[in-house]
Amino acid sequence: MNGSSFSELLSHPEKPLQVHLEGVSALCKDTISKKKLDFPKIDNRTLEDTAYILGVCHDFGKATRFFQEYIRETDERRKRSLKNKARTNHGLISAVFTYFVLREYLKDKSGDFWYLPVFGFLAVKRHHGNLKNPAIELSDLDEDSLEILLEQVNAIEQSQIEDVYSTFLSWVDVKDFSEQIEVIVRDIKRSRRELTKYLESEDSPLLYLLFQILYSTLINSDKTEASGLIPSNRAELSPILVDDFKRMKGWDKSDGVINNIRNTIYNDVIGNIENLDMRNRIYSLNVPTGTGKTLTSLSLALKLRDKIKNQHGFEPKIIYSLPFLSVIDQNFAVFEDVFKAVYGQVPLTEVLLKHHHLSDIFYSTEDDEFEEDQALFLIEGWNSEIIVTTFIQLFHTVISNKNRALRKFHNIANSIIILDEVQSIPHEYWLLIKEVISAISRHFNTYFIFVTATQPLIFDEHKNEILNLVKNKNSYFEQFDRIELQYIPDPMYIGEFKEYVRENIEKYLDKDFLIVLNTINSTIELYQYLISQKSDETGYYYLSTSITPKERLERIRAIKESDSRKVIVSTQLIEAGVDIDVDVVYRDLAPLDSINQVAGRCNRNYRDRKKGTVKIFTLKDNRTEYHKYIYSGFLIDKTKEVLEGTNIVQENQFLDLNNKYFQNVKDTQSKDNSKKLLEYINNLRFGSLNEDFHLIKNEYAKTDVFIEIDDAAREIWRKYQNIREIKNSIKRKNEFLGIKKQFYEYMISIPKAKAQSLVDADTGIGYVSHEELESWYDKETGFVSGEGRVLIF
Repeated sequence: MNGSSFSELLSHPEKPLQVHLEGVSALCKDTISKKKLDFPKIDNRTLEDTAYILGVCHDFGKATRFFQEYIRETDERRKRSLKNKARTNHGLISAVFTYFVLREYLKDKSGDFWYLPVFGFLAVKRHHGNLKNPAIELSDLDEDSLEILLEQVNAIEQSQIEDVYSTFLSWVDVKDFSEQIEVIVRDIKRSRRELTKYLESEDSPLLYLLFQILYSTLINSDKTEASGLIPSNRAELSPILVDDFKRMKGWDKSDGVINNIRNTIYNDVIGNIENLDMRNRIYSLNVPTGTGKTLTSLSLALKLRDKIKNQHGFEPKIIYSLPFLSVIDQNFAVFEDVFKAVYGQVPLTEVLLKHHHLSDIFYSTEDDEFEEDQALFLIEGWNSEIIVTTFIQLFHTVISNKNRALRKFHNIANSIIILDEVQSIPHEYWLLIKEVISAISRHFNTYFIFVTATQPLIFDEHKNEILNLVKNKNSYFEQFDRIELQYIPDPMYIGEFKEYVRENIEKYLDKDFLIVLNTINSTIELYQYLISQKSDETGYYYLSTSITPKERLERIRAIKESDSRKVIVSTQLIEAGVDIDVDVVYRDLAPLDSINQVAGRCNRNYRDRKKGTVKIFTLKDNRTEYHKYIYSGFLIDKTKEVLEGTNIVQENQFLDLNNKYFQNVKDTQSKDNSKKLLEYINNLRFGSLNEDFHLIKNEYAKTDVFIEIDDAAREIWRKYQNIREIKNSIKRKNEFLGIKKQFYEYMISIPKAKAQSLVDADTGIGYVSHEELESWYDKETGFVSGEGRVLIF
């Protein structure tokens, strides 16, 4: 090897390589050692050692003269030039070294662990990027790669690298690596066929989970050590937190029919925890809408956490996941209220965290508050005890190839995951979710709680695949008689429907109305007609994704706070658990689970013990029924099958109706997408997962448009423009984090084809100035195009 002429090897500016490797390897080992994992044929000690070796080896390639020149360079232009050179890249040579060290480590191990060196190679090679399919990675080791590897090996000072690794791996001869590198590369290339055959024979998510927890542990430890943001001691959570809250509020006493049922359900669920069979880690909390699922599930998780700590010796994080942002904000506020009431203050972020792409970039611990870039790092790592997040964040972490998402993957292990409104998971992914959740619960000792009023048949309760925590479930559904549902199958034109709605609003002057339609076009047509006929005593509200998030939240808040009579016209976004209560609901035909959701907004609190009314219409324009624009024909057909001939459906019949619907869906659905994705998972085809797994599908290209609706928006846009002028990319990113939440409060997504003239070519973002509002944005109903109203689904 040729001398590098540097007195000390650096991993980062002003940080010795040896210090970084020591910190990362210690974090890797500590992460795995604290987990209770259950992988057959591989013991925890071997996993700990493997994680440690990944941490020690991942930056081996930074010892080259090429990298050392780059990391010390102060001229930004020359530094960028050096960074882009293949010889500077440390990933490949570090990956080959990791393979070599793991192979040496396993020589004295009994057990069939031959694949671990390959896993080490794949993980380290991509510790700064997104995962690729193993076949591609292993095939990329060509003659050009070998030539660069030989250059890099010869650019490492032998005595320096031996000094570094004699501390960590005294049993490894680094000189052997440099002399054998060509043989080692050939061995790695030969492993491609063996790995492919082995994965096919295993045909299980087990190896995917094993690889991902090692990869996640490595990249999180690497970034954590580099940032200096080492997690402190974990916060304590009281298992009786919700009990104390209910007592303080007086909610533990029965008061009225609904509160009595809520308390009975709460006591039923919580009373089962003491004798809970912990071998089954997948549970169901299936109770009617409006019966306190949010508080019950939180209390259940806290008590389950305490029981696991006492019986199994680890304290799970609680991950509360929901499909919709509006419900996340709503339920997070409930959790905050619980902590504030019991402890007299808002919980620190290290205790209770909200994580979605529009949440505040703020993080606090008992000792500190962090700058935006540090806060974002801690948020995205899920370092808190209770994490409230989206299905997108959760499932696109579990099923992903993305480095940024997978950094928090290791926190899935040994956690309690609450899946609220689980019926929102597309039926085409039921088999996929079932297999992945089953594997996670088994190998990661992770507990899942399915929370819903309309439980899909992802797991079969009759086959003991899921444990029902509500022993008297049927009796609770039978007690409810708040609403009646009527299905009107004959198609109705929107013009005829408008008249029908107006007549009923005028006829029932003491009733609040909610009308939910399938397209923005149809909601606007109805809303504009109704307000042209409105009386002064009635408040009219319009909700859809064509108005800014800021205005949507303000209108929802106004609806909740108003004591006046209300008429609300909305797209299906109102179904997303928004906590409002009306007397009459009219709904354009949708899948039954969506109908159930909107029915949950009707007579929710059983006011005056009078029945509410839910009517389902089949609306159409001059071309076709509106439901065909946005919903699967398969789900609509299954909904029609169970509603056909029902006439009036009472609320206490909903459970049977839903069970029949979901059974029909399960019996006749296509499992092709799930099977394809499971094949990708079982064969570690990470890149293919990224291409084909999409929890939310966009049927058409969209673009984001910033709407300057007020002075605050004008100021945010001015700040955004100034931030764009910042040359330093890191500083530019950190400055934007400071305004990100407010920035997206004024952002809407619209069909790209309808906003081409608004879009900035550099940013891809559209902009409507305050002066242009009249042409592009209606203060009541939102975005318009120059050619008339946009049809947005």
